[in-house]
Amino acid sequence: MSTEQVNEWFDAFGNMGYLVGFLLPFIEAFIPILPLIVFVIVNVNAYGFIIGMILAWLGTVLGSFIMFLIFRRLSNSKYMKRLKQRKSAERLIKYIDEHGVIPIFILFCFPFTPSALVNLIASVTNIKSVHYFWVLTLSKLVMISLVGWLGKDISTLFTNPLRITIVVIVVIIVWFIGRKVEKHFMHSSKE
Repeated sequence: MSTEQVNEWFDAFGNMGYLVGFLLPFIEAFIPILPLIVFVIVNVNAYGFIIGMILAWLGTVLGSFIMFLIFRRLSNSKYMKRLKQRKSAERLIKYIDEHGVIPIFILFCFPFTPSALVNLIASVTNIKSVHYFWVLTLSKLVMISLVGWLGKDISTLFTNPLRITIVVIVVIIVWFIGRKVEKHFMHSSKE
């Protein structure tokens, strides 16, 4: 898909295009299988770096925070109590309670971290909602800025070998680190 096609697609929505640019990252917080990275790149290419980034950032922050609040509201449900008893979740909850918001900040800075899972785990910790909101806001800003910068000009991404090499290396490094962090916290030999 070329930059022109993306722009034509958003232009077809007219003023509603901004709403679509906001809603796609917002919905991704509820349906984690959707590609947030693609939505960020499309927004940045359709609306420019600043506006596209702001739309994606607002959408994902509000969606994630609403999910956090929903999960927190349901924290005493039977499902959530079972979740808290899982060894991997118990270990991550304990770690977050002991170390505060820094682990959440680091997790959210990685583009491949499943936001819904972090929202779920964070909702059953002792973190105050206001602290979670600020960590979410700042970490998503870092992540979306990085993704937006890497994908801000799709056409040069494929014509400039150095740029595509940098993007591939950064994506591989971030993916590798994210997998290591996820494996450390979420996979227990006892489960």
